[in-house]
Amino acid sequence: MSGMGISSSEAGERFDSAVQFGFEDARLQRLHYHLLRLTSVGLTQQEVQELGELGRLAFGGSGVSQQAAMISQRADTSPLASAIAQIMAEAGGGLGGPVRMPAVMLGAVLGAYAALRHAGEGDQSEAAVGGAVGGAVAGAVSGFVLDNVDRVGAAEYVRMDD
Repeated sequence: MSGMGISSSEAGERFDSAVQFGFEDARLQRLHYHLLRLTSVGLTQQEVQELGELGRLAFGGSGVSQQAAMISQRADTSPLASAIAQIMAEAGGGLGGPVRMPAVMLGAVLGAYAALRHAGEGDQSEAAVGGAVGGAVAGAVSGFVLDNVDRVGAAEYVRMDD
C-alpha cells in the first residue's frame, strides 16, 4: 500500500512498527540515527547532514529559518526533507501558542516513521510526509494540552459535557 492510503485495520500495525523503530533508534542517543533511518523513505545522506544541523539549531534554541529555507528551496530536495524543513520554518515563526522546537523536530522525524513499515515496497514519500506533519502537530501541541490537563485535572479534561 503506497502513500497515505493507510486503512484503519493497518493503523495499529503501522503504529507498532514505527514505535519499535523509534525506540531502537532512541537507544543510540543521537538524532543522527533517526535521520539515517529515514534514508529508506527518501532522505539522502546530504539531507541527513542538513536536517541534523536544523535539529542542532532547534535543540540549541537558535533560529531555524535560514537553515530550513536552504533545505526546502534546493531543487533536488526530497519531499520528506522539504516537508521537515517547512514544518520547522512554520514552527519557528510562531504558531499562536508556546512551541517547543525540539518537540516539533522530533515529532516530524518520528512521525515519518509511519512510512517505514512498507519501505522498499514503492514510493513511501507521501506516507512519510503525512506522518511528519501529524507527528509535528502532536509535538507542537501536546505539551500545551498536557499542561492544561495538569491545571484542570484529567477527570475535568475528559468530561464530555459542555
